[in-house]
Amino acid sequence: MFLQDTPPVTESYITAPRAEQTVPRSAASTTVLSAEDLRRTGERTLPRMIAKAAGVGTFLQETNAGGGAPILRGLIGERVLIVVDGVRLNDGTTRTGPNQSLNTIDPAIVERVEVVRGPASVLYGSDAVGGAVLIWTKRRAPGSADAKDRPEGLEVGTSQVFQTANMGWRGSVHASGANAEYGWYANITGENWNELESGDGEIENTGYTSDAQFGTWMRRPDPYRTLTLTARRKVDHDVPRTDRMNVGFGQTFPSSAEFIFTKQHSSAAVLEWNDTSPGLLSDRMQMRWYARRYAEDRQLRNQNTTTGTPSGTRSFESEDTLGLGMSAEWKKALAEDHLLTWGVDLETEAIKSDRVNQAVATGVETAGVPPFAPNSTYMTAGLFAMDEWRAFDALDVVAGVRWSYVGFGFDEFTAGPAGGDPVSGNFDDLTASLQVGREVAQGLRVTAMVAQGFRAPHMDDLAKNSTTFGGQTIANPDLESEQSLTGELSVDWNNPVWKTSVAVWHTGLSDAIGARLVNDGGTPGVGGDDTYQRDNVGRASLYGFEVQASRKLSGPESDWSLGAGVAWTEGKQYDETINPATGTAPGYDVPFRRVPPLVGELSLEYEPSKPDTVVHWGELSFVAADDQDKLSPEDKLDPRIDPNGTPGWARLDLDVGGPLGNNAGSRWSVGLHNILDRAYRMHGSGLDAPGINAVFGVEWVF
Repeated sequence: MFLQDTPPVTESYITAPRAEQTVPRSAASTTVLSAEDLRRTGERTLPRMIAKAAGVGTFLQETNAGGGAPILRGLIGERVLIVVDGVRLNDGTTRTGPNQSLNTIDPAIVERVEVVRGPASVLYGSDAVGGAVLIWTKRRAPGSADAKDRPEGLEVGTSQVFQTANMGWRGSVHASGANAEYGWYANITGENWNELESGDGEIENTGYTSDAQFGTWMRRPDPYRTLTLTARRKVDHDVPRTDRMNVGFGQTFPSSAEFIFTKQHSSAAVLEWNDTSPGLLSDRMQMRWYARRYAEDRQLRNQNTTTGTPSGTRSFESEDTLGLGMSAEWKKALAEDHLLTWGVDLETEAIKSDRVNQAVATGVETAGVPPFAPNSTYMTAGLFAMDEWRAFDALDVVAGVRWSYVGFGFDEFTAGPAGGDPVSGNFDDLTASLQVGREVAQGLRVTAMVAQGFRAPHMDDLAKNSTTFGGQTIANPDLESEQSLTGELSVDWNNPVWKTSVAVWHTGLSDAIGARLVNDGGTPGVGGDDTYQRDNVGRASLYGFEVQASRKLSGPESDWSLGAGVAWTEGKQYDETINPATGTAPGYDVPFRRVPPLVGELSLEYEPSKPDTVVHWGELSFVAADDQDKLSPEDKLDPRIDPNGTPGWARLDLDVGGPLGNNAGSRWSVGLHNILDRAYRMHGSGLDAPGINAVFGVEWVF
């Protein structure tokens, strides 16, 4: 049976009914990472941890050291959804392209991450076109044991990480406690990262600091019900946008004399109610009410890229987005082989935006036109259902459908901070998915999936005017939602020695939102002073395959295993926008933007079932990427990308770790990353990767 009439087991975290994996789901499209998997990577930020631990199917782009955007199935930014404890991290201000959303989550509080490659719009709504990153935070359940197996003990611990590539550190202190009815967990983290050292030398404008606080409280009044209150906050301070303040490709001087995120503030409070008592409508129910906030302050000063002359004006910009929402989901076993999951989402957002211009010579400040239109609001709602059957003669079938609604409003831009006439609009989308799986032999399963996805325009598209590498981009409130259709065929083969998954996929994207040239302000074909407008510019086709395999080297009980993976993505865009200067459509039938190169990985892992040495685990990994010279016209104008293509690269890492004496829960780890000290850049990134990097980590539980 899918569900049984028994009280839930005590666990350190509770996931959501809609996040539970369905039977036909392939390992090629879903990767589950524990806190230990993330910790063992030795990486500096949560985006880097996930990219390394999840394998080659998850590529990473870093515009600056304080960011990190995952690329799933060739899509990035607003086309990849991030969810924390069942609450969307994406909001109406999520930028088109790379963003730092994922880096606003403290790695120390993460219990589990699920990386879903491929559309997840039926369950999660807008943005989940390329996939979704689902994050679950730590908690201490009532009656649970601590690291020393004390069911009601107070646990206090600390963890420290130090890296030599930027002579920086992250330190956390946590405490938790539990009795039969209550459980709580709290954590405080501080970070200080200095300038990063690459294989070619020090990279300026890469250092920043952070502080974070987290707490959760859980009450279990009976074996079936829990009430949980969770609060988190993380602030990154003085994060330079490296690609704007350092010289890029095709530049004599950088485009900005100053471009600093003086504050990146992400916080949320979530009240969650879980009920696993069997009832007429559900066998399990979860409801959550939440408030979330993202606030960003920026200090900007442009610079002439030919002469290096800074602008005489410095700008201070800010956005502050407050979201209030609720969601509910139910799961019901309609029969022994029939399971239904359904739910509802609702959220409203209010966006405050401001700009102050300062004359550098005199210090005089004047109010400017804010980046977002005044009185910007954004509202999302949705209803979904997912039905799972195991009654079709060895076939497992999952069908899902979702109706989504998005509404927006703002006051028209004027010459000053005050708004003009009100503007409003809405979108509604119906999306569906179908998965079919069959075990064709013992341990061999074939899964086929067809799924729709969509992305409703964000306020970043509808109501924001911004400066980009190409010039000025202006908003457009008359956009349509992006739509996608993905097909995937995967094969999983598992036995005590081998674990293998292979997936081939294709995604068609229609009504893609991009930028249409409306005024070439200078030399045709040369960016910098052009004016673009957000628009539905055409369609795109992306396709590829992913392979992951591991083998125990000398049988099922072997302490050693060999792993391998490869991911390949191709993409074409068909943008019919006509350049008025040339009369042609330069974006038609050209490579899609920021498509990752061919990437492969080999790893040798050591993890004895009965460890008898100080080293309890170890991994030697070799990752290599091919050249990427298939560039879109936008890639060739992007100072982050070499117009001749991004060279291939390879890195070799060694990570080992084990316990600290006999102190339960205490452990050490040492890593040596990029051992060959190679200078390289991840495709699309705004800075080179770290050079040789020694990583030291310790966690001590009292």
